[in-house]
Amino acid sequence: MRVQDSLEYLSETTQRAIMVEQTNRFGLADDQDLFTRLQDPNFLERVWDQSTEIEREVMKRFVIASTRGFFSKRSWERMVSSDQRHMAVGLTRLRRLGIIMTVRKMWSEIGYLMPQEIREEITAYLLPEPSRAFVSLSKTLPYYITAGRGIHLDLFGLLLFIRDNQVPVTQKGTIHRRMSLRIAAVLSLSDEHCAGLTLPPLDQEEREGLALTVALDLAMRLGLIHIENKVLSIRPQEVRRWMAQSPPDRWQQTYECVVQQYLSHGDWWEAFALLMRKVPLDRWSSLEEQMRMLEEAGFTLPTDADKLIVEKWLHLLTGMGWIQLGIDGEERLFWRWNSLPHLTAEEGWFVDPAGALTIPPLVPLLRVWEISRFCTLHFDGPLIRGEVQAKELQSFLASGRSEEQVIELLSSACAHPLPEALVESIHHWAKTARQIQIEPYYRVRTAHSGFIEEWKEIPDFQPFLSQIISPTDFLISLSQESKLVALLREYGYEPQVLARTIDSLEPTDNKIEVKAPVGWFVVERPWDGYAMENTFPDPLEGMKEVASLPKMWTQHFQSYHPQSLRDLLKRASELQLEVELQQAGKDKLRGLPSEVRVEMGYWTVTLAQESGKARYRLDEIARVRIVVPDYLYDGV
Repeated sequence: MRVQDSLEYLSETTQRAIMVEQTNRFGLADDQDLFTRLQDPNFLERVWDQSTEIEREVMKRFVIASTRGFFSKRSWERMVSSDQRHMAVGLTRLRRLGIIMTVRKMWSEIGYLMPQEIREEITAYLLPEPSRAFVSLSKTLPYYITAGRGIHLDLFGLLLFIRDNQVPVTQKGTIHRRMSLRIAAVLSLSDEHCAGLTLPPLDQEEREGLALTVALDLAMRLGLIHIENKVLSIRPQEVRRWMAQSPPDRWQQTYECVVQQYLSHGDWWEAFALLMRKVPLDRWSSLEEQMRMLEEAGFTLPTDADKLIVEKWLHLLTGMGWIQLGIDGEERLFWRWNSLPHLTAEEGWFVDPAGALTIPPLVPLLRVWEISRFCTLHFDGPLIRGEVQAKELQSFLASGRSEEQVIELLSSACAHPLPEALVESIHHWAKTARQIQIEPYYRVRTAHSGFIEEWKEIPDFQPFLSQIISPTDFLISLSQESKLVALLREYGYEPQVLARTIDSLEPTDNKIEVKAPVGWFVVERPWDGYAMENTFPDPLEGMKEVASLPKMWTQHFQSYHPQSLRDLLKRASELQLEVELQQAGKDKLRGLPSEVRVEMGYWTVTLAQESGKARYRLDEIARVRIVVPDYLYDGV
């Protein structure tokens, strides 16, 4: 969850309280709002530098031991059980600073979440310098899996297929096998690239056809397609918006979606993804060294971590055309970012006199989409090949377009003047297409012939009566409809318009669209069902009982009356707090009191120490105090 998603559910009062806490704690004097401040690297660096050791330890746990920054309350308390009192204090303080948010399920189960931007900054503080893994290779290394052409081109091909073909969806939400094979043929992302995806429910999916499942899910999550009347359909406005984005923006949006949906859950996976983002484009990195860097930062990696990251993540990124993999002679794996999806320079296409197009990778996708209505396209690696053919062009013209629009679209991104021979061919095909035309008209039907006979005598009505088809009916063009309605009302009639929006039957970008589903499938996540809690925790939350102890018991190492001594030790045992004690003439001892009782006529206490448990008589204890760190009282 990102900062923006977190703050949406916090009231102005809660946000103001968090900002006051930040200001009091760090002496801030800026005019930033909470949203900006929680994403400001300078503020987060100040939080990290000025935090207490226990607060810093809590932040580390949310980075190196959580699932995408999430802990349920139970899992958190189980992890910090050996130091729960101290960690509770650090957690509460970070919640008051907005560094950690509180979430809750409907049935009152509580959880804690550190927003993504904050988590990434803290992870960067823990990781070694990324350049340590950079290497220089004298040649490009081979790899046994071929990289994809680019997920943006795969999605482009998928959208073309769905636009131009009817793709039924079954009751179970699947596509028939024969249709699936046809769609999969347009993808360069293969099942081999996706074989390592095993997050539920993908672990139950057949490996065959998994690449298409991923492509459909990604297209749906980006809002490009939806299911309407049991058929897959594109969402024209979203498609055009996505294609109009700059390549870096489109890559960023798609990458974030891929990370959220397909990156394995767990502590070190997200840290590795962040480490990857620190690597410049086209710079080779050693996977072995990056795994070693994660371990140095405190992450616990499985013995086969390098194999897991390759199969479950790097192969997927390779299939999407984002990275290149290579193995050297010693079986060491290296990878680098492909710079092509990030380039902003634009290119033009090339057209020969016969109408064949060669479309380089940097031609804006929206331009290619616009000519795809009358141009047959197919992929050739990162290139797109096209051909202007009579059949597709005539079909395009039959939808109400003109040959001038065709020529304008072809010229708009052409790297050279359009060949005259092709222009002549377009005019010829257009002339053939116009031999038979079907045009939409409104039919005006009257109750009896007297209306038309009367209107023939009125000059204002005569422009509308040029196409009388019966004594009671006549035709008007679409452009005349509103004028005739206004004229009839002016003369005191109230016409009943039964077909006002003929053109709305055609799919257009202005059509009101159905909201896109979340995705083709839903990945199960530990934090599902939790919602943001609008709360600002009390500074004593989790330590009220500790803070209410008499300060004499915690801050003074002294002797006590026998009854007071028994009360002190029993209370320390109840709260699971250590005590420090000293017998006359002996060294100080420190441990956790577990039992205070009478044994053979003497009051005794059992003290659990590092060396083991031992029992001491209370009348031999000269001085004692409950061990509570001073920071528990800060701000109380």
